[in-house]
Amino acid sequence: MMLSSVPVAKKFWLFGLAGIILLACSLATPMRLRSWSRWLPQRMHRVPWSGESFASRGERIYFTATNEQGGAIRYTGGPAFGGMMMQPRLACVSCHGTDGRGGVHFMHMQVMDAPDIRYEELSAEMEEHGDSEEGLDHSQGEYNLALFRQAVVEGKHPGGSALSADMPRWEMSDEDLAALFEYLKSLP
Repeated sequence: MMLSSVPVAKKFWLFGLAGIILLACSLATPMRLRSWSRWLPQRMHRVPWSGESFASRGERIYFTATNEQGGAIRYTGGPAFGGMMMQPRLACVSCHGTDGRGGVHFMHMQVMDAPDIRYEELSAEMEEHGDSEEGLDHSQGEYNLALFRQAVVEGKHPGGSALSADMPRWEMSDEDLAALFEYLKSLP
């Protein structure tokens, strides 16, 4: 049915309904974020895409994937359609959530199971994977920056096996990588 053949009263009703729907959608996101944020830990109440400052360089990287100059940190791989949570591109928060605990979620019509990347969980995973393909024993000792680099930059578990294809391979400076690692250590 063509719009020109619809009576004027029906056109007014249709355009009015469309306007109400658009208004409701534009208001729904901020309201949902406000109610959602009350469940976050106190230090996470800043909504990362609102332009507020971050407590550390690592926190900014986690939420925005931007470097010290505000430029986007490049990556390869990962989900094909960029980020979620109102971000045009991926950041750690896109998959691992505001608290780093990850979980199963839907992103661009696919199911993703993002792991918990808090430091204590990364350390537990290291013990779980044991010996690496290179013959190094990771079952003893501490999860460290070198192993973190292996995961974030190379996309490998401590044992050397590949991480999920959903995990982007980040092109990060040593300083940004260290700051991100320190931020993950700070998560409860």
